Amino acid sequence: MTRLLAAMLLAALAAGCASSAERDAADAKRKQLVDTNVELAAGYLQRGQLEFAKEKLDKALALDPDHIQANNTMALLQWRFKDFAAAERYFRRAVIPEKGNGDAQNNFGVFLCERGRIDEAEKWFKRAIADPLYSTPAVANQNAGLCANKKGDRAAAETYLREALRLNPRLPPSLAQMARITLESNRALAARGFIQRYFQEADDSPETLMLAIRIERALGRKNEEASYALRLRSKFPDSPEARQLAKPARAGKG
Repeated sequence: MTRLLAAMLLAALAAGCASSAERDAADAKRKQLVDTNVELAAGYLQRGQLEFAKEKLDKALALDPDHIQANNTMALLQWRFKDFAAAERYFRRAVIPEKGNGDAQNNFGVFLCERGRIDEAEKWFKRAIADPLYSTPAVANQNAGLCANKKGDRAAAETYLREALRLNPRLPPSLAQMARITLESNRALAARGFIQRYFQEADDSPETLMLAIRIERALGRKNEEASYALRLRSKFPDSPEARQLAKPARAGKG
């Protein structure tokens, strides 16, 4: 090999390395720009600034059309816009990879459940739960349980909700729903345990206070029933639940 040829090969190699380094730097810069736009869009979406969110997501997807979180966030945005066809289209792009998109799979399940497509929804909840990279499987189990209960499958709902509470014992929606399920299954004492745990984790609501009243009534605990009724009337006097409590009293006066 001549010195000239050797020099040419070394120059070509150096140029290739430089070119590769430049490409890596450009890719890293592009990824950072996409991630920044998605993060900004999520903030705008949370604050209800939907047009600003869309602007950032359009920029992110123009740079990387396959970005999982960009597609997931755009799906949530289109859902807010009530463009359900577009939302589903973006969700399906977000859930293409086998792993690393548990948030998108869970969100897609919630979307499908709301649309009444409960069996399809369960499939995506299961995928999210099975994804080892998904950080909140308790949430997907909870959503699967709430969705199964919407279908009327109480056994499946209880299974999912119990798993959700095993993973995270402090999930208010799971605790409230388990209180309802166990009460409706004539397990009022278990229901009492769930509703008491709920009140340790979440604020009173008309619905949960009425549920507590029904539970104490089923157990024949009149003092506890009266205490919950007083809380309901005091905190939510104009709620349908408070008016429901008042009906028997008015009927009795007549």
